[in-house]
Amino acid sequence: MIRKPLILLAALPLAALAFDDDGSYFEHKDWEIACDNTGTCRAAGYQAGYEAQAISLLLVRDAGADAAVSGEIAVTDLNWDDKAPQPLKGSLYLNDKNLGEITLSGDDVAPKARLSPAQSEAVSKAVVGSDKITFRTDKTTWTLSNEGANAVLLKMDDYQGRVGTPTALIKRGKDQKTIPAPAAKPVIHAAVLPDTPPRVLKAGDGEYSALRRLLAEKAGDDCDRMSEGENEITLYPLDSSHTLAETACWLAAYNSANYYAILSPDLKTIAATVDIEDGYDYSDGTIESGGRGRGLGDCFSLTRHTWDGKRFVTTYSAGSGQCKGFPGGAWELPTRVTTVQKP
Repeated sequence: MIRKPLILLAALPLAALAFDDDGSYFEHKDWEIACDNTGTCRAAGYQAGYEAQAISLLLVRDAGADAAVSGEIAVTDLNWDDKAPQPLKGSLYLNDKNLGEITLSGDDVAPKARLSPAQSEAVSKAVVGSDKITFRTDKTTWTLSNEGANAVLLKMDDYQGRVGTPTALIKRGKDQKTIPAPAAKPVIHAAVLPDTPPRVLKAGDGEYSALRRLLAEKAGDDCDRMSEGENEITLYPLDSSHTLAETACWLAAYNSANYYAILSPDLKTIAATVDIEDGYDYSDGTIESGGRGRGLGDCFSLTRHTWDGKRFVTTYSAGSGQCKGFPGGAWELPTRVTTVQKP
């Protein structure tokens, strides 16, 4: 009874079974990892605590037996005035061994640089032990924390099916099992949108009161701005049978969100709710959601949902990782990626 479905599963491509459609995220001490639905993993480590000299090391590895680890480095300093010195030249050190000069650039507050293959390999081995990794200029030293790296890189090996194989970063072994190949990005076909411009309903307009009551009843207590105020309702045509309604939902200390619902053509019935709690912007068939992790703005989340003619499909989801003093976040760490085909 059990063998038949197992045989059918075994006949499917290995990559199709290997990776979660929504990816995976894990955080431990000063390190974290985000793996996406194609099998690519991005591990990031930071300085210990919240020092003025913030540093981050990003280790990226695609799925597949032949994929190597590539590295990037970013630094920032609260002692800088408005902008980082550009270019920022320094050297990467492993203990007291100079791994080579690096020039960071390209960001006003947190310049970045790619590491060479040799540097990437050296630091990916070093962070799981007690070796000290620093980036040094003539004036400043940035020190990377190793705390959490071992657990995080083990998660990378596990997600990519490498544990016990010669390609593992942590529990390396001689197991010759097949390592899953990268999965293709799902293709999402965005729907054709009408050329009709949106309509904005305000308090006093003929359809406003009834529609506001309809939306407020459906939203419930989660949308205090809808129940307590008379905010505008913007109507976006999706097709001849569906209209997207957007209105203010809630306001927090440093984030806000809108409420979205899909209406019938006469605006009297909610055909479908949009299951997005923190959506804040609709444009050209896509709702963006997410927000800042705290007021300082050094961490955020971002998700995009695209209308495919039937529903809003999650097409991209990422976060910047830990709140470690990098304005806007040090990196963008996706857990879901797709290819959106425009009509």
